[in-house]
Amino acid sequence: MKKFIAVLGASVFLCSATASAASPSAQAVLASAGFTNASDAQAAANRGMSSGEYYNNVVVHTPGVENAMPVGQGGKIMINGVVTNLTATLAKVNKAVAADAVNQASALGGTLLNVLSINLPGANYNVATVNFYLKGLAGGAKVAVKQFVNGVWVDVEVVEVRADHVVLNLKSSGAVAFVALP
Repeated sequence: MKKFIAVLGASVFLCSATASAASPSAQAVLASAGFTNASDAQAAANRGMSSGEYYNNVVVHTPGVENAMPVGQGGKIMINGVVTNLTATLAKVNKAVAADAVNQASALGGTLLNVLSINLPGANYNVATVNFYLKGLAGGAKVAVKQFVNGVWVDVEVVEVRADHVVLNLKSSGAVAFVALP
């Protein structure tokens, strides 16, 4: 009899959990946040992103960075000089890394445009040439880029700066800070 009650209780629990996950109220909450499903909402939360940032693979707001410029991936990625169909995965950095990036920008005499984390899933590379889209960046702007590698901010080779774009040669994944210089 105890086994029957335990099995019955587990069945009721599973049925109610399934019903609540598919309930209109749960879907309404996801939709109101801009997500089409719970797995996307969880993936966005893991990267610290809103639904708009997640679905567009862009970092718009970074805590601790005043007037952050939206940054996304702006085109084809070259791996070791070969054009690929890879897409970088962008994510927000934590507040400590953002604060450190602000300090790096100040030390350069510039202003932090934004800082984000980039990952190239499945890519094995010595140099990844990545075109970043920085909405509102003026053509001819002076931009320095630093990357947080093993606890130290190192210079990143800037290949090109043009209106709304900065092209970088990256040697690893991780936090990247875009700094506007005077």
